[in-house]
Amino acid sequence: FREPFHRENPRTQRDLKEAFTQNDTAARRGSMSWAARHGIRFAARGKSSITNTRTEIKEMMKGKDDKSGFQCDLATLKKFVPILTWLPNYDRAKSLRVDLIAGLVIAFMVIPQGMAYGMLAGMPVEYGLYSSMVPPLIYSIFGGAAHLSLGTNAPISILVADSVTAAIPTDTDCSDDPNSEDCQRILDATLLICLLSGFFYMLFMILRFSIITSFVPDPVLSGFTTGASMIIITSNTKHVFGVTTKRGMIWEVWQSIIEELPNTNWTAFAFFILSYMALLSIKEINRKYKAKMPVPIPEQLVVLVVCTGIVAAFNLDVPKVKDIPSGLRKPQLMNFDDINVLIQPALVCSIVTYILTFNVAKALGEKNGYEVDGDQEFIANSIAAVCGSLTGSYLPSGSFSRSALVGEITGKDGTPLHNVFSVLVVGLVVMFMTPLLYHMPKAIMASIIFVALKNMINIATARKLYKVSKQEWTLWMISFVSTTLLGVTYGILISIVASLGLLVKFQARPATRVMGLLGGEGGLTSKYGTVCLDVKEFSAARELYGIKIFKFEADLHFANKDWFDQKLRKMDERCQWDRLYAVIIDCSAINTIDLTCVKLLERIHRRYQEKNVKLLFANWKAQSMQKVFESSGLYETIGEENFFLKMRGALEVGLARARKRQYEEESRCMDEEDFEVEGQDFLGSSEHNRPMPHPIDSVL
Repeated sequence: FREPFHRENPRTQRDLKEAFTQNDTAARRGSMSWAARHGIRFAARGKSSITNTRTEIKEMMKGKDDKSGFQCDLATLKKFVPILTWLPNYDRAKSLRVDLIAGLVIAFMVIPQGMAYGMLAGMPVEYGLYSSMVPPLIYSIFGGAAHLSLGTNAPISILVADSVTAAIPTDTDCSDDPNSEDCQRILDATLLICLLSGFFYMLFMILRFSIITSFVPDPVLSGFTTGASMIIITSNTKHVFGVTTKRGMIWEVWQSIIEELPNTNWTAFAFFILSYMALLSIKEINRKYKAKMPVPIPEQLVVLVVCTGIVAAFNLDVPKVKDIPSGLRKPQLMNFDDINVLIQPALVCSIVTYILTFNVAKALGEKNGYEVDGDQEFIANSIAAVCGSLTGSYLPSGSFSRSALVGEITGKDGTPLHNVFSVLVVGLVVMFMTPLLYHMPKAIMASIIFVALKNMINIATARKLYKVSKQEWTLWMISFVSTTLLGVTYGILISIVASLGLLVKFQARPATRVMGLLGGEGGLTSKYGTVCLDVKEFSAARELYGIKIFKFEADLHFANKDWFDQKLRKMDERCQWDRLYAVIIDCSAINTIDLTCVKLLERIHRRYQEKNVKLLFANWKAQSMQKVFESSGLYETIGEENFFLKMRGALEVGLARARKRQYEEESRCMDEEDFEVEGQDFLGSSEHNRPMPHPIDSVL
């Protein structure tokens, strides 16, 4: 078998049996077709049988058996294009209604959110709408999460904007003048980051790089999003007061805001306050009457329509969005002049975006009972990013709030078809309704962004981490401070490095424990088995006289070998007895040992041998380390009889060793000294010829 599979599967057992016991060629080829799709190779006894089987498989794969070959190709195609799996089995009675409702609701959310996040990404607002069309449509074809809403997202918007700002400094941005040369350069750079990220996704898939999600723990993501929220607040405060500020680091922007406060547009400020309060009020109504309403009120769309209508009716003097081009953006390549300085930002953006998107997709899958393949998500996001960059989309990512709403509306009957309905509505708005958005005030966009930030600021998480784990709290603080002060690009890089540093620390300095037997020596005969616990944490765990049990809580390799030896020596130095008879190393947490540590174990064995101390290994994983030990000759050096699969065997040998050593010491003392009590020999005295209490028994 090339890959593990479910042996308990009745189909597996039946097909294997047919393939090897029946003489019917069609049945055998059908079984081999199924086996080939599941990564199973057949091999029969005898050279001729193996040759025949291989020949049949080759013929099948070459297409001589057209039916079997077509089945293999279709199965492979379905794996990489999931729409071929769910669309033919689409249940219109169950799924069509919920998908349609979810698509309409998400479209009403995406229209104001897309424009707000497009502005947040440093682009004209229409590019946020472009980003909400092609990427979700592509994801519905290639994506594996049925409930994911791909498109614009606040953290990724600020990540992209900050990456472009750091790589290409300009005096103005698109919110100041959408027709300026600076804005055109920003647009090209933003779209180029999206294109490069698509290529990076495909490279990550080829290299099986989905493991990167494991190196960014939750505290880092929490600190990163909180720091990004501070940057978002800073970059959008100018729209709250209706002023123009300079671009730069966070302290430079705030300095510019303070200088411009005398020029505040109080009408824009009033619109921001009223719209912010209205958004929070409608959200509270949705939460309170959630069970009584078939669908939630689209608060962002309601506030946008009302405020835009008021500004248009009274022709108020506030900063407006003004002209938005009608129609879809024609596919075209961007300018590649700045590609050299954008490769590193694109790499960072692709890693962060994939981590956030995959975590959202994984959470949706766990909630709704399906698995999300990390490699398939690379493919879906890669195609969505490449196609989106050509049609005006900046880097798309999964939105947790919109995806969670899709999950609530559709439940387990939902499919990716909701993305299609959402795209159709957004497309209609882009093609026919953009002139109605001319009077939309930018302060409304700022209020929508500020309300969305409530779920991104995680100060409560930091307080909880401080009480639970200082190390994770340190990671949160490093991520938050570095992101806030240095920007999201350097912030996430520093955070990942800090996470890797903590991981290296755990591997190089793992926990070590001195173990004791629950119930003392009587624990060896307990019906619950031999239970060893840390003597510092559990008072019921007793150490056996003359026997030390040492546990190392990690694999043993070159990075922690010195730590292992150091802690073992310290345990010996702190031994509370005059005599040490045996040392047992608990290997339950040690799964691998490299050749460097084999030499260390040989030195430790010689050291204990010189002290006449027995070195034993318990809970030994023989299969995973057998090759290294046989090739290095460690079994011959230490003795294969000193390795035990269970703790009980090592304890019994250690106790026997302790008793034997004690008996020898007592006998030697009696031979060397002449004990007499009232003229009688000690051994002959009726009073003293009683068994001496064993030190181990006194422990009980």
